[in-house]
Amino acid sequence: MTYMKVAISNLRRNPVRSVLTGLSLAVSAATLCVVLSLDRGYTRAVTEELVAKTGVHMYITKEGCPIEAASVIAQGGLSPLYVAEDMTHKVSAVPEVDVVLPFKLFAITTEDGSRTDIFMGITKEIEKIKPEWRYEKGGWFTSDTSVILGGEMARIENLGIGDKMYSEHFDREFVVAGILPRYYSQDDGTFFIPLKTAQELVDRQGKLSAIAIKLKDISTLDATRNQIRASMPPDYYVLGSKELGEGILEFFGSTRVVLYIMAGVAILISIFSIVNTMLMAVLERRREIAYLKCVGAGAGDLLHLISLETLVICITASAAGAITGSFISPIFGRIMRRYLIAFVPSGSISQPDFAIALVSFIICLVVGVACSLYPAFRASRIVPMEVLRNE
Repeated sequence: MTYMKVAISNLRRNPVRSVLTGLSLAVSAATLCVVLSLDRGYTRAVTEELVAKTGVHMYITKEGCPIEAASVIAQGGLSPLYVAEDMTHKVSAVPEVDVVLPFKLFAITTEDGSRTDIFMGITKEIEKIKPEWRYEKGGWFTSDTSVILGGEMARIENLGIGDKMYSEHFDREFVVAGILPRYYSQDDGTFFIPLKTAQELVDRQGKLSAIAIKLKDISTLDATRNQIRASMPPDYYVLGSKELGEGILEFFGSTRVVLYIMAGVAILISIFSIVNTMLMAVLERRREIAYLKCVGAGAGDLLHLISLETLVICITASAAGAITGSFISPIFGRIMRRYLIAFVPSGSISQPDFAIALVSFIICLVVGVACSLYPAFRASRIVPMEVLRNE
């Protein structure tokens, strides 16, 4: 009889205990897979949302902390701090700057809290700065009361070109001039209005949320940023789009810590479960182990046997857990999108793939096999004469 047959036979002696041990390890693998998928997916989604899809290389803001600036720029908070509109001309004079987009961004929540509308006051430079900006229907503003709808808002409001849209909060009527296609970004849920109109609505004439800058050559970013920063008043800040993304990710920091603690606790529980199971198996089979040692079995043979028993459980459970984690990651992504994070990118928050599943499988497999060393050591220390005499 081979080592593998003996190992499987021993596991079958107490199938309930073997299954419960495997289940704890499967939960650990699934948890780790979900956490890694959410961590990488959210990071990629934020980077794509704030860097790749905007076409913006730098922002000028009055918010000194990148996290605060990220909140205002990405979520539309109406900050008491503002950028003076005349700074736009100073930035435009820098030779390395290609496009300058002054904008006013703010969000209005309905009285019942059921909906938040994002308004963005823009100029025609947005057509040059955003790489994917185009119109599915209509075109640019035709008057100060015109509005361009994001693709999702056009669907929700069921509006077409020339239709009138009434804003109860501002007690003002807008006429739809353009409708954007679905970009699967924050633009889909945004109402775009003329910059001057946006400033009037919130009584911020001549005041901007920030200034977005696109460079002619991205390789000049550091030098241009230093040049612009030197020309600005001391209370102005120049943030690269990468810094903005990092600021957003700091919002996610506490959530990330909680997720990794959960994964660590799950792995710790599985460690105790495996050690307990294998120790119980060793204690129950002390008489058999004593007979094996009497007929010549050494410490290496016992280590081989117990490691194989653990390996069978670990391979099966880790594989099942990693596969399950890959399938349920999108569910947890939707939960996190709804309840756990401040900035919600349009892209998928959960991005499981084979590499993440493989990493989860290997980590849990290694941890599980390592847990067999102590029970194997206990088995190797059994003295046959003591066991047989006592029994």
